[in-house]
Amino acid sequence: MEHTRRLFSELLAPGDGSLAGDLDLGAFLIARALDPDVDIDAGRRQLDELADATSSETAGELAIALFGGAGHEPERHFSGNRDSYYDLENSLLNCVLERRVGIPITLAVLLVEVGRRLDISLHGVGMPGHFLVGSTEGFIDPFNGGVLLDAAGCQRLFEQLAGSGSVLPQNGLGRTPPAFILKRMLFNVGAIAANQQHRRTLRAVRSLLATFPDASHRDHVQHAYAAAEIGQFAEAARAGELAVGTIPEEVRAKLEAQIAQWRARLN
Repeated sequence: MEHTRRLFSELLAPGDGSLAGDLDLGAFLIARALDPDVDIDAGRRQLDELADATSSETAGELAIALFGGAGHEPERHFSGNRDSYYDLENSLLNCVLERRVGIPITLAVLLVEVGRRLDISLHGVGMPGHFLVGSTEGFIDPFNGGVLLDAAGCQRLFEQLAGSGSVLPQNGLGRTPPAFILKRMLFNVGAIAANQQHRRTLRAVRSLLATFPDASHRDHVQHAYAAAEIGQFAEAARAGELAVGTIPEEVRAKLEAQIAQWRARLN
């Protein structure tokens, strides 16, 4: 886990929302944080093979190649998992590649990364409540068959999700930087882990969230307690100590006492 965490931190190094590497690497590192047997090189080769298997030259053509459009054959294309939307595997890129189903954000990462291999310029669009892919041709909805939308179509989609009369927030269709895509993926995994009481998964998520350049004392405290929940007391103490200097003074003594207890349990 510590090696994966270090690689993830190095990937986030620029601190401006860009990455010191590719988005697919970050997505696979999230998967490896949950399962050390995840083969990142094999996953990246699968993305290479998807790119090699298509002659697509435009975003629209690639969306059809991967998602098939209306009436597509699910055994040949990728699709949104409507039946088991909150299945944890929908949030892990390696599982999406194997099962060919996912949720909007992982299907978007798939499209962006296959597009990168074909020199098709694509970017993530974190529309509230959904995730799209932006291109020079419009917005692509990978979860719904790779349909191509204009701004008006995105507004209609937002109304379907948020209710009739709802209006997309300003910049609701803005470009989402790659590091923020990874953070949103972690939020999704963390929410599922918390709901299903998967403590080890939650510790992995909290650990990676604490590596972001903008991590707050809250992120480090949450990492500390998640590590302690599974008996990783040395990790918990180190994470807690990262929060001590910036945590509000009125709760600092409580955290320091908790760190001392975690350290005592190592003896």
